[in-house]
Amino acid sequence: MLDKTFTAEVRKAANGDGEREYLFALIHELREISSALSNRYQFDNCMKKYGRAKVAICVACTITRNSYRFESPQIAWAQAVMKLWTNKNDRSISVATINIHPAILADNSHDLRKATLLK
Repeated sequence: MLDKTFTAEVRKAANGDGEREYLFALIHELREISSALSNRYQFDNCMKKYGRAKVAICVACTITRNSYRFESPQIAWAQAVMKLWTNKNDRSISVATINIHPAILADNSHDLRKATLLK
């Protein structure tokens, strides 16, 4: 379902070297990203600054936590991304969740989701 290059990017960004310190650093960075993504006009800037893998993690966390507000293809994409993040916990998912209206998030993330699917 997901592109192989994107899958490798997400695995590396989400899991790093598996050390506890990496998870703490990732949580701090995801907090920054989710806060920035809460502004509907910052999506492209966040993609440039943090990369598509970490932005995708925040988008996937938001979609899975609020799945009743999204459509099936969006939920399937988010679940596929979340499966790649093996050392996640409730705190890290909560920190990565974006505070934004679901329609705005769906619109902002459409190109990202489309570009990361297998053709």
